[in-house]
Amino acid sequence: MESHHQQTNMCKISEVTVKDLPKINELENQLNLNKTKLNFFNQTLSNENFKFIKLVLEKQIIGFLQFSLNKSDCDIISIGVIQKFQKMGHGKLLVEYLKSLNLKNIFVEVSTNNINAIMFYYSLNFLKIGLRKNYYKKQRSDAILLKLENVN
Repeated sequence: MESHHQQTNMCKISEVTVKDLPKINELENQLNLNKTKLNFFNQTLSNENFKFIKLVLEKQIIGFLQFSLNKSDCDIISIGVIQKFQKMGHGKLLVEYLKSLNLKNIFVEVSTNNINAIMFYYSLNFLKIGLRKNYYKKQRSDAILLKLENVN
């Protein structure tokens, strides 16, 4: 991925570096997301099919997006924004970044328990295309498979 530096609303989007990983891991823990191991984050940084971006406001990482690319399709692996910056359009900025990559489709799986995330994706015109029963074993919940088509 070429070094995209996108600046919007005084926020800057850029690639995550190894130096950022502890802060991203801390943010993920604060948000109670599926706990990702630091070594997995580290491995994805060196894999060209996995991309990892951060959203920075006033030198503070306030959000991140981890995704995989397969030709013209993208799978969102993990996305998060610090709670005090949620519902202000920052998550949308991260998804808008994906749209700028000339993709055909963006996919994401969301726990049926995560109503806020489901509503977030619906607000961005994602459509439900499937359900995976008992996908999240720990949470004992199903996963809704969502897709944003014809992105570009």
